[in-house]
Amino acid sequence: MAAPDDLLDPHERPGPPGTRVVKPELPGSVVIRRDADELIDAVATDLFLHAGACVRQFGDFQLALSAWPDVEPLLLRLLYDPRYRDLPWRRTHLWVVEDNLAPGASFFPLIEESIVAQADIPEEQVHRPSAWYEREFKEVLGWREKGHDRLDYVMLPLLAGGTTQGAPLHAKGDPLFVVNDERVRMTGRLLGATRFIATVALGPGMKQAIRDVPLARPSPGVLLARDVQPLGGERRWYVEEQACEPKPPPPARPAIPLE
Repeated sequence: MAAPDDLLDPHERPGPPGTRVVKPELPGSVVIRRDADELIDAVATDLFLHAGACVRQFGDFQLALSAWPDVEPLLLRLLYDPRYRDLPWRRTHLWVVEDNLAPGASFFPLIEESIVAQADIPEEQVHRPSAWYEREFKEVLGWREKGHDRLDYVMLPLLAGGTTQGAPLHAKGDPLFVVNDERVRMTGRLLGATRFIATVALGPGMKQAIRDVPLARPSPGVLLARDVQPLGGERRWYVEEQACEPKPPPPARPAIPLE
């Protein structure tokens, strides 16, 4: 096995025989796994451990999920894999980062079918997106001690162009949610205050999306993935090896002439 070098952190593994990958320069820690299956396990394990720690400390777990096509296998694994069977759903409050409120356009059915319908999470703790989402959020989190009244965990997708779900409002005094054009979205202000931010690069096109993270230009109404900056929390990116740049081989050593 090749010796580790300073380009790799403890979460990274070598690629195919004779190759290595370069850790992407992303704002936060980076977890690299060999394929999508191992990546899903890494995300699920961290979520499981964080949920247990929050329930022990606060009595509940405030979880915000994103819905996008490639996340379904991850959500299902939280339910059917024995390793995560004890995830404390009955102590979990479930929120959604972004949804479309127009009839037939909602993202929520993906979460409804994969999580809500199969977990034993109480119905009153399933917070379905609505035009009054911010008021509901403040009522639920108001029971917590000041300073702990924030999300415990948010799962975000890395999307094309280095973007993610949510609304690009970050300043103090900005709303926690934006509702317009029949969409409800958590703002960067709310997302950045989360204890643990998991950005998952899962699906096709992730190599280019990662390249775009530092290069993407601000656009009205679009939240750039790099702009979700944790305030007193942790940010972790989950990336497949195939989405990383290969490490170039070392230069060939000059031949030593025989005397």
